Amino acid sequence: MSERERWVPLSMTLAGIPLRGVSIAGRETWFHVPSLDLALDVGRSPAEILPAPNVFLSHAHLDHAGGLAYWASQRRLLRLPPARVFTDPAAVPAWNRILELHAGLEGVAYQVSVEGLAPGASVTLRKDLSVSAFRADHRVPTVGFVASEVRRRLLPGWQGRPEEEIRGAILAGEEVTRLSPRPLLAFSGDTGAGVVASAPREAFEAKVLLLECSFVEPEDLRRARDYGHLHVDDVAERADLFANEALVLTHLTLRSTPGELRRTIARRLPASLAARTVLFLPPE
Repeated sequence: MSERERWVPLSMTLAGIPLRGVSIAGRETWFHVPSLDLALDVGRSPAEILPAPNVFLSHAHLDHAGGLAYWASQRRLLRLPPARVFTDPAAVPAWNRILELHAGLEGVAYQVSVEGLAPGASVTLRKDLSVSAFRADHRVPTVGFVASEVRRRLLPGWQGRPEEEIRGAILAGEEVTRLSPRPLLAFSGDTGAGVVASAPREAFEAKVLLLECSFVEPEDLRRARDYGHLHVDDVAERADLFANEALVLTHLTLRSTPGELRRTIARRLPASLAARTVLFLPPE
């Protein structure tokens, strides 16, 4: 398989969640999740992510974020509604300056806001959907994200009671329900092994976890540490942590072919985890 073929966007539906994207170590990463109205990173801003009104930007490395100004410009050209970008608060002033420079050079105004989403904070996108941020372990300020379905559920003390009684309590102003988030999709951004301690439990319980795993060969373990990336052995050593229906390994190196990557990872992961692991790679 040629390098060019590795760049072709992939479409997958995992645990009922459709997504499309590209993720190649050092070259480009972006994911579009249309059912959740969001994109994760923008890469070089392909046409596929232009409809996304919410972009969750993990960090500022250009293979993940180089197309942000182009995305903003194209949305304006297509007369799409205002959009929002969420990223690490430390990066917000610089991104605002970059977008202002590009808008000034174009002589236009972008309808895009860049907002900080600090680790532990969350934003509501719809009445049934929220996204929270967590700290990743990389060389520059980086955050990962968990998108959760939010439903109202009866408090334990009210479960099983007659409907008329519950309705009466609501009319009387009593609190009988609480918001109950269910993690659907988690995205690590670029990260080293420290994410195991910094990410919330919800990331490892989400139906789908997009987990960066750049390196797979034993001799590359030091490179993974030096560059703030995960090695497949980091995943294997913590296999019991992952309760996800689908663990999607992303950001895989171009130094090995898809076939080599599949064989190596299948050897190095415990069978119980390998059965739930998907490599974000084109078919051979």
